[in-house]
Amino acid sequence: MGLDDWIERAASFMKMAYMAMRSGIYNQACFNAHQAVEMLLKGLIVEATGSHPFTHSLVELLEVLKKVGKSVPEEAFREAEWLEPHYILARYPARGVKPYTEATAKRCISAMELIVGLVEKWSGRPLPRE
Repeated sequence: MGLDDWIERAASFMKMAYMAMRSGIYNQACFNAHQAVEMLLKGLIVEATGSHPFTHSLVELLEVLKKVGKSVPEEAFREAEWLEPHYILARYPARGVKPYTEATAKRCISAMELIVGLVEKWSGRPLPRE
């Protein structure tokens, strides 16, 4: 799988995040935003190294990209740290935020968009939005 495959998969998660947001399914907007970012970061890592770490940690993925020479701003680490828990919290009600709100979903989408912008810069490729 090359970067294009990872971008294609990420684009489907981005689309689902936006659709869930518009539909008021806020936990799914957050989960899909996380997944979109995870796919993009792993795609860049695969392109640079030939493989990727088996983790869902966005912060860890950004650390790997930093080690391979990407200039990762602190803001990206902060946004990744904020988005990261929603991989689990958005799926499991016993562990989750109650209730997921529009504000939380907007924050997740915003974090996703910031990191998508970095991926566009690093890859030189525009990514589909909504």
